[in-house]
Amino acid sequence: MYCIKANQEYEENWLFNVLNHFPIPIEVFNSEGLCIFINKEFIEFFCVSDPSMIVGKTKIIHDVIINEKMSTSEYLNRVFSGEPLSFDDVRVPFDAIADCCCRIEKHPDNDIYQKIISFPILNQYSSPNYAVALFITKNIYQSRLDTRKAKEYIDKHWMEDYNTEKIAEYTGLCSQYLARLFKKFMGITPYSYYQNVKIEKIKEALRNPKLSIREAFISCGVDYSGGIADVFKRRTGMTPSMYRRTFLDRDIDEVKQVEQHNNIRVNYSVDTDDFKQKLFQYSEYFPVPIQIYKTNGDIAYINNAVLRMWNLLDRSQILENYNLFRDPQVLEHSELNEGLKRAFQGETVLIQDVRIPLESYWEWLMTRTEPYDIEAVYTDILNFPIKNEIGKMIYLVSIFFTSRIYQGKSEIAKAKEFIENNWREEFDIEKISKAVCLSPSHLVRLFKINTGMTPHKYYKSIKVVKLKAALRDTNLSVAEVFSSCGFEYSGNNARFFKTQVGMTPSEYRKSIK
Repeated sequence: MYCIKANQEYEENWLFNVLNHFPIPIEVFNSEGLCIFINKEFIEFFCVSDPSMIVGKTKIIHDVIINEKMSTSEYLNRVFSGEPLSFDDVRVPFDAIADCCCRIEKHPDNDIYQKIISFPILNQYSSPNYAVALFITKNIYQSRLDTRKAKEYIDKHWMEDYNTEKIAEYTGLCSQYLARLFKKFMGITPYSYYQNVKIEKIKEALRNPKLSIREAFISCGVDYSGGIADVFKRRTGMTPSMYRRTFLDRDIDEVKQVEQHNNIRVNYSVDTDDFKQKLFQYSEYFPVPIQIYKTNGDIAYINNAVLRMWNLLDRSQILENYNLFRDPQVLEHSELNEGLKRAFQGETVLIQDVRIPLESYWEWLMTRTEPYDIEAVYTDILNFPIKNEIGKMIYLVSIFFTSRIYQGKSEIAKAKEFIENNWREEFDIEKISKAVCLSPSHLVRLFKINTGMTPHKYYKSIKVVKLKAALRDTNLSVAEVFSSCGFEYSGNNARFFKTQVGMTPSEYRKSIK
């Protein structure tokens, strides 16, 4: 019995260690629905003030908010029965969660709609040992990446004088927009964050009894006679000398506190063969395509979801032959190529709406399975590094979250694809017909037979979907929403929206609250 328990704890340690490298919020439950792990990204994204209030205490199957307010009872029952599922367009009820159990602080963006992907990890008897939930928030993810990039720059250059322009240049954003974005997601300005980093470094230096207080400040790039000493007192509530005396009187195991905060029982080195094996093993459970690359661009692993999604028979040809830097599709796609270059330099990069070249894969690998009616797949690719203890990248992981699929009759799939790629432009049946090599009249007739609507009606339905999605962003006025979707906010367009939705844009915005 002890051996079984020890083996289970060993496996859990590995699972948690691997998932903690993923830059998306992840929560893990045991077979009874009890939360047993949340990764670092979950803690940061959901502003969790005390992880111990969730881990080991939250039982999702009996959670009133999750089951009643969010209407997920049937979804959860199916997941805990062993079925991988996704749940689209879920609004996170931050206020209700905070009021109920005070485990989540006020979030900087209260209107968050997510896609939740849940999947089981089965034991040798094919029953669920764990249920894993991924929280995908596409609409604000890139802004979070930009904020994180600014944070990383400050963390790296804390010894230097604060320079707004250099930070803005590093992130590729104007300084005013960066400041607003940073405060939205971090709760403080970039300069306040820089001061906090400085204070923490000074506190570390003050713990060294071999340094005088003045030398401790100088070692952190600041003069003790400057204003930073006053900032130190305001932030800590004590002078540097008082802090030093207080610290020397304490006996604090800080390493243990950090491990508890990050919710990791044991940290295993990523340089070992064991970590490689576990990374590949747990990636196999994900129901979304995952590719893992070595630092030279050679592919190290693909999971079964890649084979299923892209209709490939054999992974061995890919693992033996494929190099990302030699793929002509990557080289010709400027946004993809640029994003991957940044990713291989150690950044976390989200590349949105990339068309997967299925025909090229099939022709090159000669492994296509028949029949297969998918004409085109578009996906958001989240690329992130796996780094060792000294910050050296070991692998690059790419996760593919499908954004659009076009299937069915080839000409109709291509027409839908063209309309959705050009939805901001004025409707032009001639351009669509040319793209699919049909006459306009033949295309309209064929489109209506296969979809039940004309191409123009399909175009209008896409416009409405985009408008509804944009209306969720309360930072935009209704006029700005229409402008972002290629419309003027005129009476005709407002009436068009009301005809399609049954309420005005303002009424719709209130209804989703």
